Amino acid sequence: MITITGFIHRDALHDLIGRWMLDRFEPSDPTALLQLVHFNSVYVARYLPLLAQGLLQGVHGGPITRRPCCTKGDLKDQLAADLPSASERARRLVADYRADPGRFYRETPFRGTLYFAESAGQRHYVGSSRIKRIRRLAEKSARKVVDWLCEEIVLQARSDPRFSDLVLTPCGLGGPTHPDLLSDPDTLDAHARALLDRLRATPSPHWPHDVEINDVAGIKVVMEPDNEARLAEVLGGLGCRLVEREVHRGDYSAVNLLVDFGPDKDRILAQRLPEKVVRVFRDHGVSPSETRRRFETFVRTGEPAVRVEIICSDAAETLESEIGRCMHEERIIRQRLGRAYQGHLSQNVEFLLEYLFSLPAAPEVRLECLPVRLWERYLPDYFDEVKRVLFRVPSVELNPE
Repeated sequence: MITITGFIHRDALHDLIGRWMLDRFEPSDPTALLQLVHFNSVYVARYLPLLAQGLLQGVHGGPITRRPCCTKGDLKDQLAADLPSASERARRLVADYRADPGRFYRETPFRGTLYFAESAGQRHYVGSSRIKRIRRLAEKSARKVVDWLCEEIVLQARSDPRFSDLVLTPCGLGGPTHPDLLSDPDTLDAHARALLDRLRATPSPHWPHDVEINDVAGIKVVMEPDNEARLAEVLGGLGCRLVEREVHRGDYSAVNLLVDFGPDKDRILAQRLPEKVVRVFRDHGVSPSETRRRFETFVRTGEPAVRVEIICSDAAETLESEIGRCMHEERIIRQRLGRAYQGHLSQNVEFLLEYLFSLPAAPEVRLECLPVRLWERYLPDYFDEVKRVLFRVPSVELNPE
Protein backbone atom coordinates (compact mmCIF):
# COMPACT_ATOMS: atom_id res chain seq x y z
CA MET A 1 0.00 0.00 0.00
CA ILE A 2 2.54 2.60 1.17
CA THR A 3 6.30 2.20 0.84
CA ILE A 4 8.44 4.69 2.75
CA THR A 5 11.68 4.42 0.83
CA GLY A 6 13.77 6.28 3.41
CA PHE A 7 13.09 3.53 5.99
CA ILE A 8 14.47 0.02 6.28
CA HIS A 9 12.28 -3.05 6.81
CA ARG A 10 9.91 -1.06 4.63
CA ASP A 11 8.21 -4.19 3.27
CA ALA A 12 7.09 -5.17 6.77
CA LEU A 13 5.72 -1.65 7.35
CA HIS A 14 4.13 -1.66 3.89
CA ASP A 15 2.26 -4.87 4.67
CA LEU A 16 1.13 -3.66 8.10
CA ILE A 17 -0.25 -0.40 6.66
CA GLY A 18 -2.06 -2.36 3.95
CA ARG A 19 -3.74 -4.56 6.54
CA TRP A 20 -4.77 -1.61 8.70
CA MET A 21 -6.38 0.05 5.70
CA LEU A 22 -8.67 -2.98 5.48
CA ASP A 23 -9.20 -3.24 9.27
CA ARG A 24 -7.07 -6.40 9.53
CA PHE A 25 -5.46 -5.73 12.87
CA GLU A 26 -3.23 -8.38 14.47
CA PRO A 27 -2.38 -8.50 18.21
CA SER A 28 1.36 -8.39 17.42
CA ASP A 29 1.06 -5.11 15.46
CA PRO A 30 1.70 -2.69 18.37
CA THR A 31 4.94 -4.50 19.26
CA ALA A 32 6.02 -4.58 15.63
CA LEU A 33 5.30 -0.86 15.29
CA LEU A 34 7.37 -0.12 18.37
CA GLN A 35 10.48 -1.26 16.51
CA LEU A 36 9.50 -0.19 13.01
CA VAL A 37 8.79 3.39 14.06
CA HIS A 38 11.37 4.03 16.80
CA PHE A 39 14.28 2.16 15.22
CA ASN A 40 13.65 3.69 11.79
CA SER A 41 13.48 7.15 13.38
CA VAL A 42 16.91 6.57 14.94
CA TYR A 43 18.29 5.13 11.72
CA VAL A 44 17.21 8.11 9.60
CA ALA A 45 18.47 10.55 12.25
CA ARG A 46 21.87 8.82 12.06
CA TYR A 47 22.41 8.40 8.32
CA LEU A 48 20.95 11.72 7.14
CA PRO A 49 23.50 14.04 8.82
CA LEU A 50 26.34 11.78 7.67
CA LEU A 51 25.22 12.08 4.05
CA ALA A 52 24.41 15.80 4.30
CA GLN A 53 27.74 16.68 5.90
CA GLY A 54 29.73 14.65 3.37
CA LEU A 55 27.78 16.13 0.47
CA LEU A 56 28.09 19.74 1.60
CA GLN A 57 31.76 19.37 2.42
CA GLY A 58 32.40 17.97 -1.04
CA VAL A 59 30.46 20.76 -2.76
CA HIS A 60 31.68 23.70 -0.66
CA GLY A 61 35.06 22.43 0.53
CA GLY A 62 36.59 22.79 3.98
CA PRO A 63 35.09 21.70 7.27
CA ILE A 64 31.31 21.76 7.74
CA THR A 65 29.73 22.40 11.13
CA ARG A 66 26.12 21.78 12.08
CA ARG A 67 23.54 22.48 14.72
CA PRO A 68 19.97 21.27 15.36
CA CYS A 69 16.96 23.37 14.39
CA CYS A 70 13.48 22.91 15.87
CA THR A 71 11.36 25.67 14.28
CA LYS A 72 11.12 27.27 10.87
CA GLY A 73 11.65 30.64 12.54
CA ASP A 74 15.17 29.58 13.47
CA LEU A 75 15.83 28.54 9.86
CA LYS A 76 14.34 31.73 8.41
CA ASP A 77 16.38 33.90 10.80
CA GLN A 78 19.53 32.12 9.64
CA LEU A 79 18.68 32.60 5.98
CA ALA A 80 17.97 36.29 6.47
CA ALA A 81 21.33 36.70 8.20
CA ASP A 82 23.54 34.42 6.10
CA LEU A 83 22.30 34.68 2.51
CA PRO A 84 23.32 38.23 1.55
CA SER A 85 22.54 39.35 -1.95
CA ALA A 86 23.11 42.53 -3.87
CA SER A 87 19.67 42.34 -5.46
CA GLU A 88 16.94 44.77 -4.46
CA ARG A 89 14.49 41.86 -4.28
CA ALA A 90 16.52 40.02 -1.63
CA ARG A 91 16.98 43.19 0.44
CA ARG A 92 13.23 43.83 0.33
CA LEU A 93 12.41 40.25 1.36
CA VAL A 94 14.72 40.41 4.36
CA ALA A 95 13.44 43.87 5.35
CA ASP A 96 9.81 42.67 5.16
CA TYR A 97 10.63 39.60 7.21
CA ARG A 98 12.41 41.57 9.94
CA ALA A 99 9.67 44.21 10.04
CA ASP A 100 6.86 41.69 10.66
CA PRO A 101 8.25 38.19 11.31
CA GLY A 102 4.95 36.89 12.69
CA ARG A 103 3.51 36.72 9.16
CA PHE A 104 6.03 34.05 8.14
CA TYR A 105 4.87 30.93 10.04
CA ARG A 106 7.82 31.11 12.40
CA GLU A 107 6.38 28.64 14.91
CA THR A 108 6.10 25.80 12.39
CA PRO A 109 7.84 22.75 13.90
CA PHE A 110 10.93 21.66 11.98
CA ARG A 111 12.85 18.48 12.71
CA GLY A 112 16.10 19.49 11.09
CA THR A 113 19.78 20.34 11.10
CA LEU A 114 21.50 23.44 9.72
CA TYR A 115 24.96 23.25 8.13
CA PHE A 116 27.65 25.93 7.90
CA ALA A 117 30.93 26.42 6.04
CA GLU A 118 33.70 28.86 6.95
CA SER A 119 35.17 31.37 4.54
CA ALA A 120 37.58 34.18 5.43
CA GLY A 121 36.93 33.56 9.10
CA GLN A 122 33.16 33.88 8.66
CA ARG A 123 30.63 31.09 9.13
CA HIS A 124 27.80 31.02 6.59
CA TYR A 125 24.78 28.81 5.95
CA VAL A 126 25.15 26.27 3.12
CA GLY A 127 22.24 23.88 3.57
CA SER A 128 19.98 21.88 5.82
CA SER A 129 18.58 18.41 6.33
CA ARG A 130 15.18 17.48 7.71
CA ILE A 131 13.14 14.43 8.62
CA LYS A 132 9.50 14.69 7.62
CA ARG A 133 7.32 15.02 10.71
CA ILE A 134 4.68 12.39 11.49
CA ARG A 135 1.73 14.67 10.73
CA ARG A 136 3.16 15.67 7.35
CA LEU A 137 4.08 12.05 6.57
CA ALA A 138 0.51 10.96 7.35
CA GLU A 139 -0.95 13.88 5.38
CA LYS A 140 1.15 13.25 2.27
CA SER A 141 0.55 9.50 2.40
CA ALA A 142 -3.19 10.06 2.77
CA ARG A 143 -3.26 12.51 -0.14
CA LYS A 144 -1.53 9.99 -2.43
CA VAL A 145 -3.74 7.11 -1.30
CA VAL A 146 -6.91 9.16 -1.79
CA ASP A 147 -5.74 10.39 -5.21
CA TRP A 148 -5.36 6.75 -6.27
CA LEU A 149 -8.70 5.77 -4.72
CA CYS A 150 -10.39 8.62 -6.59
CA GLU A 151 -8.87 7.39 -9.85
CA GLU A 152 -10.18 3.89 -9.11
CA ILE A 153 -13.60 5.27 -8.23
CA VAL A 154 -13.69 7.24 -11.49
CA LEU A 155 -12.82 4.09 -13.46
CA GLN A 156 -15.48 2.14 -11.59
CA ALA A 157 -18.05 4.86 -12.23
CA ARG A 158 -17.49 4.50 -15.99
CA SER A 159 -19.15 1.08 -15.82
CA ASP A 160 -22.22 2.42 -13.96
CA PRO A 161 -25.11 2.73 -16.48
CA ARG A 162 -26.34 5.85 -14.69
CA PHE A 163 -23.12 7.62 -15.64
CA SER A 164 -22.51 6.14 -19.08
CA ASP A 165 -22.30 9.59 -20.67
CA LEU A 166 -19.73 10.97 -18.25
CA VAL A 167 -16.54 12.42 -19.69
CA LEU A 168 -13.22 13.18 -18.08
CA THR A 169 -12.94 16.59 -16.44
CA PRO A 170 -9.92 18.19 -14.73
CA CYS A 171 -11.12 16.89 -11.36
CA GLY A 172 -12.69 13.57 -12.29
CA LEU A 173 -15.72 12.61 -14.35
CA GLY A 174 -18.48 14.96 -15.38
CA GLY A 175 -20.52 16.10 -18.31
CA PRO A 176 -23.32 18.35 -19.57
CA THR A 177 -26.01 16.54 -17.57
CA HIS A 178 -23.92 15.56 -14.55
CA PRO A 179 -21.91 17.58 -12.08
CA ASP A 180 -18.28 16.66 -11.54
CA LEU A 181 -18.36 13.25 -9.82
CA LEU A 182 -15.91 14.34 -7.15
CA SER A 183 -18.21 17.19 -6.15
CA ASP A 184 -21.12 14.78 -5.61
CA PRO A 185 -20.42 13.32 -2.13
CA ASP A 186 -23.23 10.73 -2.17
CA THR A 187 -22.27 9.26 -5.52
CA LEU A 188 -18.58 9.35 -4.69
CA ASP A 189 -19.14 7.68 -1.32
CA ALA A 190 -21.24 4.93 -2.92
CA HIS A 191 -18.45 4.08 -5.36
CA ALA A 192 -15.84 4.37 -2.60
CA ARG A 193 -17.74 1.87 -0.46
CA ALA A 194 -18.02 -0.52 -3.41
CA LEU A 195 -14.27 -0.28 -4.03
CA LEU A 196 -13.40 -0.83 -0.37
CA ASP A 197 -15.85 -3.74 -0.13
CA ARG A 198 -14.12 -5.36 -3.09
CA LEU A 199 -10.70 -4.92 -1.43
CA ARG A 200 -11.99 -6.23 1.90
CA ALA A 201 -13.29 -9.36 0.21
CA THR A 202 -9.83 -10.37 -1.07
CA PRO A 203 -8.27 -13.26 0.90
CA SER A 204 -5.02 -11.36 1.42
CA PRO A 205 -4.51 -7.61 1.90
CA HIS A 206 -3.34 -7.09 -1.66
CA TRP A 207 -3.74 -3.56 -2.93
CA PRO A 208 -3.51 -3.15 -6.70
CA HIS A 209 -1.40 -0.03 -6.36
CA ASP A 210 1.65 1.03 -4.37
CA VAL A 211 2.21 4.56 -3.08
CA GLU A 212 5.85 5.57 -2.63
CA ILE A 213 6.92 8.26 -0.18
CA ASN A 214 10.43 9.26 -1.25
CA ASP A 215 11.08 12.34 0.86
CA VAL A 216 10.95 11.22 4.50
CA ALA A 217 14.65 12.17 4.52
CA GLY A 218 15.57 15.40 2.73
CA ILE A 219 18.59 17.63 2.16
CA LYS A 220 18.69 21.20 0.82
CA VAL A 221 21.91 22.37 -0.78
CA VAL A 222 22.63 26.06 -1.43
CA MET A 223 24.80 26.27 -4.54
CA GLU A 224 25.06 27.92 -7.93
CA PRO A 225 23.45 26.07 -10.85
CA ASP A 226 26.77 25.68 -12.68
CA ASN A 227 28.06 23.57 -9.77
CA GLU A 228 25.78 20.61 -10.53
CA ALA A 229 28.55 18.60 -12.19
CA ARG A 230 30.55 18.83 -8.97
CA LEU A 231 27.48 17.78 -7.00
CA ALA A 232 27.07 14.65 -9.17
CA GLU A 233 30.74 13.81 -8.67
CA VAL A 234 30.46 14.14 -4.89
CA LEU A 235 27.30 12.03 -4.77
CA GLY A 236 29.05 9.29 -6.75
CA GLY A 237 31.97 9.39 -4.34
CA LEU A 238 29.56 8.94 -1.42
CA GLY A 239 28.09 5.82 -3.04
CA CYS A 240 24.81 7.41 -4.12
CA ARG A 241 22.90 6.26 -7.21
CA LEU A 242 20.79 8.82 -9.04
CA VAL A 243 17.18 7.64 -9.39
CA GLU A 244 15.45 10.77 -10.67
CA ARG A 245 16.28 14.34 -11.63
CA GLU A 246 13.57 16.99 -11.93
CA VAL A 247 14.04 20.67 -12.77
CA HIS A 248 11.57 23.16 -11.29
CA ARG A 249 10.98 26.49 -13.03
CA GLY A 250 8.59 29.32 -12.21
CA ASP A 251 7.85 30.71 -8.77
CA TYR A 252 10.62 28.54 -7.36
CA SER A 253 13.59 27.40 -9.45
CA ALA A 254 15.50 24.39 -8.17
CA VAL A 255 16.83 20.97 -9.12
CA ASN A 256 15.23 18.06 -7.28
CA LEU A 257 17.17 14.80 -7.07
CA LEU A 258 16.19 11.41 -5.70
CA VAL A 259 19.17 9.22 -4.82
CA ASP A 260 19.61 5.78 -3.32
CA PHE A 261 22.20 5.84 -0.56
CA GLY A 262 23.82 2.89 1.21
CA PRO A 263 24.61 4.06 4.77
CA ASP A 264 27.66 2.75 6.62
CA LYS A 265 25.86 0.53 9.11
CA ASP A 266 28.94 0.01 11.30
CA ARG A 267 29.29 3.77 11.67
CA ILE A 268 25.62 4.10 12.59
CA LEU A 269 25.77 1.28 15.14
CA ALA A 270 28.86 2.82 16.74
CA GLN A 271 26.65 5.66 18.00
CA ARG A 272 24.72 5.25 21.23
CA LEU A 273 20.97 4.82 21.16
CA PRO A 274 19.16 7.92 22.45
CA GLU A 275 18.21 7.54 26.10
CA LYS A 276 14.58 8.37 25.35
CA VAL A 277 14.36 5.40 22.97
CA VAL A 278 15.95 3.10 25.55
CA ARG A 279 13.44 4.42 28.09
CA VAL A 280 10.47 3.72 25.79
CA PHE A 281 11.50 0.07 25.44
CA ARG A 282 12.24 -0.19 29.17
CA ASP A 283 8.69 0.96 29.85
CA HIS A 284 7.54 -1.99 27.76
CA GLY A 285 9.63 -4.49 29.67
CA VAL A 286 12.69 -4.57 27.40
CA SER A 287 16.07 -4.11 29.08
CA PRO A 288 18.58 -1.57 27.70
CA SER A 289 20.98 -4.33 26.61
CA GLU A 290 18.18 -6.18 24.81
CA THR A 291 17.04 -2.95 23.14
CA ARG A 292 20.56 -2.34 21.83
CA ARG A 293 20.76 -5.94 20.60
CA ARG A 294 17.41 -5.61 18.82
CA PHE A 295 18.48 -2.35 17.20
CA GLU A 296 21.68 -3.91 15.87
CA THR A 297 19.72 -6.84 14.44
CA PHE A 298 17.20 -4.40 12.95
CA VAL A 299 19.95 -2.42 11.21
CA ARG A 300 21.97 -5.44 10.05
CA THR A 301 18.95 -7.19 8.53
CA GLY A 302 17.42 -4.09 6.93
CA GLU A 303 17.66 -3.12 3.28
CA PRO A 304 21.13 -1.94 2.21
CA ALA A 305 19.96 1.31 0.58
CA VAL A 306 17.53 4.10 1.41
CA ARG A 307 16.14 6.90 -0.74
CA VAL A 308 16.88 10.56 -0.01
CA GLU A 309 15.51 13.71 -1.62
CA ILE A 310 18.07 16.42 -2.42
CA ILE A 311 16.92 19.92 -3.44
CA CYS A 312 19.52 22.28 -4.90
CA SER A 313 18.98 26.00 -5.39
CA ASP A 314 21.02 29.18 -5.26
CA ALA A 315 20.87 31.68 -2.40
CA ALA A 316 18.19 33.87 -4.00
CA GLU A 317 15.83 30.96 -4.71
CA THR A 318 16.43 29.48 -1.25
CA LEU A 319 15.36 32.81 0.23
CA GLU A 320 12.23 32.83 -1.96
CA SER A 321 11.30 29.34 -0.73
CA GLU A 322 11.21 30.41 2.93
CA ILE A 323 10.25 34.09 3.07
CA GLY A 324 9.38 34.95 -0.55
CA ARG A 325 6.98 34.20 -3.36
CA CYS A 326 7.05 30.43 -2.87
CA MET A 327 7.00 30.12 0.90
CA HIS A 328 6.92 26.46 1.88
CA GLU A 329 4.10 26.85 4.41
CA GLU A 330 1.85 28.56 1.88
CA ARG A 331 2.47 25.74 -0.60
CA ILE A 332 1.29 23.31 2.09
CA ILE A 333 -1.89 25.34 2.63
CA ARG A 334 -2.58 25.41 -1.12
CA GLN A 335 -2.11 21.64 -1.29
CA ARG A 336 -4.58 21.11 1.53
CA LEU A 337 -7.19 23.43 0.02
CA GLY A 338 -6.69 22.18 -3.52
CA ARG A 339 -7.37 18.50 -3.02
CA ALA A 340 -9.95 17.20 -5.49
CA TYR A 341 -11.68 15.17 -2.78
CA GLN A 342 -11.78 16.16 0.88
CA GLY A 343 -14.56 13.91 2.16
CA HIS A 344 -14.65 11.42 5.00
CA LEU A 345 -12.50 8.86 3.14
CA SER A 346 -9.59 11.31 2.92
CA GLN A 347 -10.09 12.28 6.56
CA ASN A 348 -10.14 8.64 7.68
CA VAL A 349 -7.00 7.66 5.77
CA GLU A 350 -5.06 10.60 7.18
CA PHE A 351 -6.16 9.95 10.75
CA LEU A 352 -5.46 6.21 10.52
CA LEU A 353 -1.90 6.85 9.30
CA GLU A 354 -1.28 9.53 11.91
CA TYR A 355 -2.55 7.14 14.59
CA LEU A 356 -0.35 4.32 13.27
CA PHE A 357 2.84 6.39 13.52
CA SER A 358 1.84 8.01 16.83
CA LEU A 359 0.93 4.79 18.66
CA PRO A 360 4.55 3.80 19.51
CA ALA A 361 5.06 7.17 21.27
CA ALA A 362 2.05 6.67 23.54
CA PRO A 363 2.54 5.79 27.24
CA GLU A 364 1.01 2.35 26.68
CA VAL A 365 1.22 0.53 23.36
CA ARG A 366 -1.79 -1.73 23.74
CA LEU A 367 -4.57 -2.02 21.22
CA GLU A 368 -7.46 -4.44 20.82
CA CYS A 369 -8.98 -3.01 17.65
CA LEU A 370 -8.36 -0.12 15.28
CA PRO A 371 -10.09 3.15 16.20
CA VAL A 372 -11.13 4.00 12.62
CA ARG A 373 -12.43 2.10 9.59
CA LEU A 374 -12.14 3.73 6.20
CA TRP A 375 -15.73 2.95 5.20
CA GLU A 376 -17.33 4.47 8.30
CA ARG A 377 -18.03 8.12 9.07
CA TYR A 378 -16.68 10.18 11.95
CA LEU A 379 -16.62 13.79 13.03
CA PRO A 380 -13.18 15.30 13.72
CA ASP A 381 -14.32 15.55 17.36
CA TYR A 382 -14.06 11.75 17.57
CA PHE A 383 -10.44 11.80 16.38
CA ASP A 384 -9.64 14.45 18.97
CA GLU A 385 -10.97 12.16 21.71
CA VAL A 386 -9.04 9.14 20.40
CA LYS A 387 -5.75 11.08 20.48
CA ARG A 388 -6.57 12.51 23.90
CA VAL A 389 -7.12 9.05 25.34
CA LEU A 390 -4.05 7.63 23.58
CA PHE A 391 -1.75 10.14 25.26
CA ARG A 392 -3.74 10.37 28.52
CA VAL A 393 -4.53 14.05 28.06
CA PRO A 394 -7.20 15.26 30.51
CA SER A 395 -10.51 16.26 29.01
CA VAL A 396 -11.14 19.99 28.60
CA GLU A 397 -14.91 19.52 28.98
CA LEU A 398 -16.46 21.19 32.00
CA ASN A 399 -18.03 18.45 34.09
CA PRO A 400 -19.29 19.33 37.57
CA GLU A 401 -19.81 15.67 38.52
